[in-house]
Amino acid sequence: MKNIGFIGVGTMGFPMALNLIKNGHSLSFYDPFANNKTIEVLIEAGAKQEKTIADLCKTKDFLISMLPIGEDVKEVALGEGGIINQDNTDLIYIDMSTILPADSIDVSKQLQTKNIQMFDAPVARLVNEAIEGTLLIMVGGSLQDFPKIEEILKCMGSDVVYCGTIGSGSKMKIINNYMSIVSNIVTAETLSLVHKSGIDQKLAIELMSTTAAGKGHMNFSYPKKVLINDIGPGFKNVLALKDLRLAIEHAESEGIELTSGKSVLNIYERAMDTKYKDLDWTAMFNFVKESNNLD
Repeated sequence: MKNIGFIGVGTMGFPMALNLIKNGHSLSFYDPFANNKTIEVLIEAGAKQEKTIADLCKTKDFLISMLPIGEDVKEVALGEGGIINQDNTDLIYIDMSTILPADSIDVSKQLQTKNIQMFDAPVARLVNEAIEGTLLIMVGGSLQDFPKIEEILKCMGSDVVYCGTIGSGSKMKIINNYMSIVSNIVTAETLSLVHKSGIDQKLAIELMSTTAAGKGHMNFSYPKKVLINDIGPGFKNVLALKDLRLAIEHAESEGIELTSGKSVLNIYERAMDTKYKDLDWTAMFNFVKESNNLD
């Protein structure tokens, strides 16, 4: 049993805290914005409510925070009444909020001046998974000391993945969400075009699930081509550009603006003046890297 302090028992933090209690850990919590029902349920489950971070820090082995934004994390960790200014420095701080990696790194560096070790461990998946304890948790921090927190994190997540040094958990979470969020709009535009074109939605989804459109490039086209250093033409970029233009023109005839497609159009057009014109469409990975001066 570990003595754990939990900061932030909102929509996600509340079920995460409950799962720690259910797994036999001693838990105290601090959240001045928690609603009465949340407080009541946590106390009935065996948790103790603290009124200040100072009280929360006393005799704790671990502190966990699940907060909305980076400024909240900075205030909790580095503020006048924050973790850095408490007497108990013999603890490990795990921030599970989704914030800028630079903020995670900065907070960690400042806490190290008091010998307080920090991990960033943001989560993926939704509230139901938080309730069930099946979150995906991406961890950044000391690899040597990762086993010290792994068991605790497994109380809240079915998949706990070490991603690298401090800030790496936040980086991986943001990268994952970037693709998911951008793909969401592409999917919305695509299905809108399906609808307006008079194509049966079920048919379209079933058909596209057999191609890169539905399988996703990471699962389908990239492993077979560019990720094994094969960029010989299978589907040339010049043809990809042609088809993209056809899609945009067709959508306009149906009264739909493919905003995502138009933003991508410029990237393909720039590639036409380079060696990538007649290479495989997955070679755009290399084109994007070169455009950003990456090795």
